[in-house]
Amino acid sequence: MNEGAALAATAAMAGPFLVAKLRALDARLDGIVPRVLATPPDDSAVHDLRVVLRRIRTVLEVGRSVLGPFHAEEVRRALRDVHQATGELRDEEVLLSMLGELGVDLPDVNAWLDGRRLREERLRRALVHLVQSGALDDGRRLLDALLAFRVKPSRDRRLAKVARRSVDEARRGVDRRRAAEPDDVEGLHRLRIAYKRLRYTAETFADALPADLAALAPTAARFQRWLGDLHDVHVAIASVRRARKLTNESRAELLAILERLRVERVAAYAKEVGLALVPTLPQAEGTASLRKISSR
Repeated sequence: MNEGAALAATAAMAGPFLVAKLRALDARLDGIVPRVLATPPDDSAVHDLRVVLRRIRTVLEVGRSVLGPFHAEEVRRALRDVHQATGELRDEEVLLSMLGELGVDLPDVNAWLDGRRLREERLRRALVHLVQSGALDDGRRLLDALLAFRVKPSRDRRLAKVARRSVDEARRGVDRRRAAEPDDVEGLHRLRIAYKRLRYTAETFADALPADLAALAPTAARFQRWLGDLHDVHVAIASVRRARKLTNESRAELLAILERLRVERVAAYAKEVGLALVPTLPQAEGTASLRKISSR
């Protein structure tokens, strides 16, 4: 941010900034929704819808004290069902893609994957129905109503102050979870969510942040991606373990392949964060473990 932009951000108020961000994000939905409803479906439409909804909900969360806590939360709640539906569909798409690339061509595995494909189709139809039934429109109307009113001067704050405070809070959320061990599935999942919040918060306020804080966005995105790749493997392992249609032999073969993939992704994440890892004794059902031995 150059000196002129820095001075402008210092003088600016958060209310108009947040309103402009939300209006711009809402406008993007006009081009995305028809793609979600199209037949055949647009491959990237659900992803794009999920990203915009996540950004809207992030802006509402970090700006709730300025926009009004009750009304901001009402809009977030109204958009939650559609956002969750996009997440469930995305998880199923990633699972099918990952399992399909394992190269295990067995009758029971193929039958199980056929069942997962039917589930993916049901999730897609459920999302389309949710959008067609007006769930997204209801949330957008509430958002429009929220933005139609002028932000109360008593709630408004300097943009630079709100931006710094929001990013610092998100960064503390990451710091509280950063000690998660490589075998702590839930801990790593919570860390991924914390990085996601830091990324979207820093991206939201990028124009109002000093360079060092704005630089947190690409860093957080990188760690979010590594942890997301690892999370996808964890989801696949859990799904294979729960699959009733698989024989013990097929289950063991899939788990062995997924475990190798998990170890590779843990090692990639460990390299990124500067951890040294050594293998420990395998756990039940073919899942090996890695133990952190040093960090910097």
